[in-house]
Amino acid sequence: MTRVDVRTESRTAMRFNVTARSHDRVQIIREHDEEPHGTAVSNKFGEVRALLVEGGPHEMIRPGRLLAPHGEGQLSICRPLVGEILVFQDGKHATARGAQLVCYDSSRPYKVVMPERFRMVALMMPRRLMGLTAKDTEMLTAKVWPGSHGLGALLSNLLVGLEQHAEHVDTGIDLLGGSMAGLTAALFAERLRAMAEESGTGRPTLMLSIQAFIRERLSDPDLCPSVVAQQHNVSLRYLQKIFHEHNASPARWIRDERLARCRSEMADPRFDHLSIAAIGERSGFYGASHFSRLFRDRYGVTPREFRKSRGTALAGQRAMPPFHSR
Repeated sequence: MTRVDVRTESRTAMRFNVTARSHDRVQIIREHDEEPHGTAVSNKFGEVRALLVEGGPHEMIRPGRLLAPHGEGQLSICRPLVGEILVFQDGKHATARGAQLVCYDSSRPYKVVMPERFRMVALMMPRRLMGLTAKDTEMLTAKVWPGSHGLGALLSNLLVGLEQHAEHVDTGIDLLGGSMAGLTAALFAERLRAMAEESGTGRPTLMLSIQAFIRERLSDPDLCPSVVAQQHNVSLRYLQKIFHEHNASPARWIRDERLARCRSEMADPRFDHLSIAAIGERSGFYGASHFSRLFRDRYGVTPREFRKSRGTALAGQRAMPPFHSR
């Protein structure tokens, strides 16, 4: 996910006739940002649009023949206020009711059905604003998102608030679009991460990537499990889970890798010019006594004793008489 950066502008409001004739119940969507028939109010906040839509039974269809070859994807996330919303896309379908949310991407064929009289709030925004690719959104579309807790509840309640109060907001308009886009991006990121964790796919590759990341940054004293999890877009709990499968924990693995590097360097004559404290610092141990205690707990001797024993062994090897065969 990328940082959300929204160009803001003054809000505009447009009103439409919400009276629908029976033969208008099926709407063919020809433009990626086309608004559904029956839109009561459309408020624009920079590149984000908030729509309040109501009407009778209605279908919106965007067939593949009308898609531009390289058109920009427009994401729509909808929250029903009255009735229900059915979304069909990417070989899936979902039905949202009450506080639930549902999403579709205008860059691919879709169908949205309101089977009875409805009222809903929708946010429409460019896919690039979320830092998402078409491949990413295939995992997000036509799925019901709970609006009862967490980020889903925050976004669901925001949409209700827009329906009730958007026309009366006279200050802070320039910031509201960015807030809506940022909250939506956070919800998408959380959902993608949760889906990856639930599937368990790619764990061996992920583990190798994590191990390489840790080894490259052993000298960083701020390296810790939460930093590793954040850099790999997984939760701390999931990071602990995949290490547990290898009978380890992230914190212990980081510590043991640091100690192993220190031991290797103290066993190498090329590092004899470095003090024990300097060797510890090269692997992220700041504080000689702390480093010495951890090393002794791991290897049974202090760093000083280990280096001294290596020197004694080398001296003994040099003092051994040459071997003569008889």
